[in-house]
Amino acid sequence: MKTKSLLIVSILLLAGTAALAAKPIEGGMDADRVQAIAAFLPQGAFGFGPPITDRAAWEHLAATKQFAGAVADAEKLLAKPVPEMTEDIYREFNRTGQRTENYRKTRSARYGRIAAYVLAECVENKGRFLPPLEKLVASICDEPTWTYNFHDPDLRYWQGKAYFVDLGAVEPAHALADALHLLGDKLDEDTRKLIVTNLRRRILQPYRAAVEGTAPAMWWITAEMNWNAVCHAGVVGTALGACDDPAEKAFYVAAAEKYMHDYLAGFGPDGLCAEGMGYWGYGFGNFTTLSEEVWQATGGKVDLFDLPGAKLAALYPVRLEIINGVLPAMEDCPPNPKPGAYPLQYLNRRYGLNLARWQTNDFTRRSSDLPVSMMLSNPNSATAQPPTAQLQAANPQEFYELRSYFDHGGVLVCRPAKNSDGKLGVAFKGGYNDQPHNHNDLGTFITVVGDQALILDPGGEVYNSRTFSKDRYKSNLLNSFGHPVPIVAGKLQSTGKQAVAKILKADFTDDADTWAMDLSSAYAVPELTRLVRTFTYHRAGAASLTVADDVAFTSPQTFAGAMITYGKWRQEPDGSILVYQHGQAVSVAVDAGGQPFEVAGVTIDENSDAPEHAKPTHISIALKNPVKDARVVLTVKPAAAPAE
Repeated sequence: MKTKSLLIVSILLLAGTAALAAKPIEGGMDADRVQAIAAFLPQGAFGFGPPITDRAAWEHLAATKQFAGAVADAEKLLAKPVPEMTEDIYREFNRTGQRTENYRKTRSARYGRIAAYVLAECVENKGRFLPPLEKLVASICDEPTWTYNFHDPDLRYWQGKAYFVDLGAVEPAHALADALHLLGDKLDEDTRKLIVTNLRRRILQPYRAAVEGTAPAMWWITAEMNWNAVCHAGVVGTALGACDDPAEKAFYVAAAEKYMHDYLAGFGPDGLCAEGMGYWGYGFGNFTTLSEEVWQATGGKVDLFDLPGAKLAALYPVRLEIINGVLPAMEDCPPNPKPGAYPLQYLNRRYGLNLARWQTNDFTRRSSDLPVSMMLSNPNSATAQPPTAQLQAANPQEFYELRSYFDHGGVLVCRPAKNSDGKLGVAFKGGYNDQPHNHNDLGTFITVVGDQALILDPGGEVYNSRTFSKDRYKSNLLNSFGHPVPIVAGKLQSTGKQAVAKILKADFTDDADTWAMDLSSAYAVPELTRLVRTFTYHRAGAASLTVADDVAFTSPQTFAGAMITYGKWRQEPDGSILVYQHGQAVSVAVDAGGQPFEVAGVTIDENSDAPEHAKPTHISIALKNPVKDARVVLTVKPAAAPAE
């Protein structure tokens, strides 16, 4: 996997665009491919949804429950002043190191009105919302930059020293481009020119120059992570709406087609999103938007959904689910992350996956994301596929894996047999400590009973200036203290590609799955000669899990295992540990081979990304005496939950 380390990406980002590119990125664009795509593209503005002049289509949308309130909601906004994006607000991250709610709300209140006014005008068609929209456009185009303030620590973009196409800049750009398509000449000529001028200056020109090597490069163009898909979706949507000439549009479509190979390469041959579930939703959701817009613009002649690895990547959240809708919070995301209805409902139909939970024949949606709202609320390449009833008739067997093994990325999910009495599902993490949005988490395990993750990865922290800096791993949520992994000779896991979980055994049967890994490279302990963690998941009865650590040193050293939970816990008289929450529980028996051990809980005092910023507990299982060698085994079984 050709990933960049988080620190390197952060340094490139903070530097803006790094050094001038000496040559086109990955050889630039193939002129023949650009010419071929140009033949498929229309003249003039193109975007999602029917133009306002198609009254039959808009009357149909206006009659849906989703769009019934579009005019009334926009009317409410007319009575509220548009908050200004002042320099003082923009500088909040620079002053505090925090991604402030005030800044977020200001952006949302400004850019979200684009969709509100455009949709209301398209529904009503009386010209009432055009003057406030045009005034809003003028205000947005007057902003020195659309780049996120937390991507501009030295304020070079705010001060107009450069333009950087980032996750923030493409958000209003894509919406304004779709507004050009939807409203056409209903917008006055000066507003149309203002939009096009700004889209070219802020998005299209910097991007094209970066690709062609005549201006500063942008690292994300070939990144194997969410930025690639998100920014390309915005860039291509912007080009389709702002450029009249099909040949010019074709450059951006061809670029996205080429660089999506890089994005999809980040999933590896097993389909694992190394960034975790939260960033799958963001990245692959935008890949879906990009692919659909290209498909529509080219009349189906360019289909990014058919790129190698795309379908397997689409299945990632389905294959990552442990049981009962619970997914592990690996890397930067909240605990128990949930995939949104979009894009899974869309992908289910588009690929004919026949996933019962994600089946729908009506994608209609109205939100502040204008392009996505129009994409889902109108005919698209998913609705062109057979409806749910036909899919079920053709393939009544729903997708289910006894285990999902992401052998390349280093994740294993084990489930009970379908329709069995098994109550316990588990997930394990190997890999290496230099993945995108990396946590130092080799050997992590997650246990789920019912719909509760009891022993878990606690997820990420609320982003701040430390999160993507050299001090990232001072966070006890992101370093290995925040994960259910050993502390060896008093040391946490190291960061970097040299810290890798070397898989020693992968033995999977219908009755039990055994996965063993050598974790010794993750600890900078010269005396350490062996550290093997072996997971064995048994499907018999209610199911159970054993986690065995075999450790050896050249001289006696301390050793401690750990569990992490957002729930409650207590040590029972027999020495076992009960972890419980919301009516579900697991009992954890500890066998240290006769070595005395002590159990203690410590609150991880970090600003977590959990609801209400709940703070998890690190439960330590520490051998009381230094050892030259030891074997510590945890046996986890479902248990009766005490009253809370």
